[in-house]
Amino acid sequence: MTKPWFQLYWFSDREVTRSLVERVEASGFAAIAVTVDTPVSSWRELEDRLPPLPSPGVWSDNLPRDADPPLEVDGSLTWASLEWLRSITSLPILLKGILTAEDAKLAVEHGLDGIIVSNHGGRQLDWSQATLDALPEVVEAVDGKLEILMDGGIRRGTDVLKALALGARAVLIGRPVLWGLGAGGTDGILRMVELIRGELVSAMGHVGVTSAMDVPRDIIVRQER
Repeated sequence: MTKPWFQLYWFSDREVTRSLVERVEASGFAAIAVTVDTPVSSWRELEDRLPPLPSPGVWSDNLPRDADPPLEVDGSLTWASLEWLRSITSLPILLKGILTAEDAKLAVEHGLDGIIVSNHGGRQLDWSQATLDALPEVVEAVDGKLEILMDGGIRRGTDVLKALALGARAVLIGRPVLWGLGAGGTDGILRMVELIRGELVSAMGHVGVTSAMDVPRDIIVRQER
């Protein structure tokens, strides 16, 4: 069974972050994906109209209860902060939330193990660049020096094919997992994966590709608007 990765939110209380990282490594996780596309809370009017979270009697076992002051995501991180993270773990570290060639080059310079091209599902900054549009310049900037993954908008097997053609090593899937879970529990998730994989294999056959690792760029044609 493939070992899971851990998506890390870096908290203002660094000892809480340290505790998370130490427990992640002790639990056998394979890598840490540091969330860098949520430096501050986003403006979500719909959520403001919903009951406050967490609900009474619900809490996260991974975090201390009733923290004083309340835990917040640390919006003051710099590239130097990653040196501290590297000093407390031997796990591979990926940055989730890279959208520009400039940041991609800095990730290479600072010895990161991978990049996840992501805009947090488009839920942070309205009208942020689509990850599929950002992917080519990130791939070019990295020039094969580290692994590149992509998330955002993956709904079908053909979406996976496009990302692979533009240089992603793999994709990450968010909302469809929740839809599958809500519709059918574990079986729903397995069915979701089956559907996406089935269409990917079919689409690969139509464009003459036999390996997901060898999808050529020239199957993508950009139409001018």
